[in-house]
Amino acid sequence: MARTRRKEQILARLTTQGRATISFLAEEFEVSDETIRRDLKALSLEGLVEKFHGGVRLPMPRAEAPFDRRLSENSAAKAAIAARTARHIREGATLLLDNSTTACFLARELARREPMTILTISLEIAQILNSGASPHRIILPGGELRKADRTLTGAGTISYLSSFSPSYFVMSVVAGASGGCQDFDLFEVEFKRAMIARADETILMMDSSKFSKSGLIHVCDWSEVDVLVTDGAPPEIAEQIDHCHLLLAPTLNGNIA
Repeated sequence: MARTRRKEQILARLTTQGRATISFLAEEFEVSDETIRRDLKALSLEGLVEKFHGGVRLPMPRAEAPFDRRLSENSAAKAAIAARTARHIREGATLLLDNSTTACFLARELARREPMTILTISLEIAQILNSGASPHRIILPGGELRKADRTLTGAGTISYLSSFSPSYFVMSVVAGASGGCQDFDLFEVEFKRAMIARADETILMMDSSKFSKSGLIHVCDWSEVDVLVTDGAPPEIAEQIDHCHLLLAPTLNGNIA
């Protein structure tokens, strides 16, 4: 197993059980104790884990805020980003939306657009689209319903959606750093990775506050993003995304953060 993948799996293991010993991790990943120590040292330097004698734990609870609270945070920026994204999407396209709160704002924009085929793992987004005037074709996968944010989850969910090749995959992430995009939830990371590979174009919607945050698991490199829609990107990030189409979204007061 590659070192990067092993580090991600270590973080995933710690997310479920909180802590683990070095000997347990070495046996779990079939490597030496010294290899695990090097992995943990790297993760510790990134601030993702906290080492103790003979083991490691997460330094603090690492999870997203509740969905309804996130829906109201930075709402002006999210609305502006959603409106700019909607203008980029061509009429009659097929698109796949993730379960982010920014995608909920985009769904409100698309509800007024000409009919298109829209796939999503979010019941919240499906309901927004279905309540609009436009008769979109809405496709939902099977899966286990996660009540907290009304998201369909599971390996079968990803498998079903992987049979489609949408024109656009529109997503958001919890954080954007110099190393790429990051998230907290292992299912959502695997879902996003799979859909990036299937879509003709990947659009990342991200308000500027997320560039100062950190996530738990690496989602993708900046090179895998085709279009970034934001209300402002720091210079060190802008330098890494010169390959893609950067769309700046002015907020309601006309300013760009």
